[in-house]
Amino acid sequence: MNAVEDELTGIENSPANWKSDGRMYPIQEDNFFAVSGRPDVTRLRSKAHYVYIASNGAIEIQVARSEVVVFSKPGSDGRKVWDHE
Repeated sequence: MNAVEDELTGIENSPANWKSDGRMYPIQEDNFFAVSGRPDVTRLRSKAHYVYIASNGAIEIQVARSEVVVFSKPGSDGRKVWDHE
């Protein structure tokens, strides 16, 4: 994401200015969280969404306020984020 923004926007990469500079930034490391009872899943928090990533590569994106799923992709083994082994 940073490489694309560097190439296409010309806006300096300065995450502290994310509210006002018009550039898109990836989710920062201080917004990565463990999921209780699921050591294989990490939750990332963006402004409006929760992004869950499982160790098998599965991804689920939820609207933060409602937890409505807006995107779900199974991992390499065909299982989704919340499918158990």
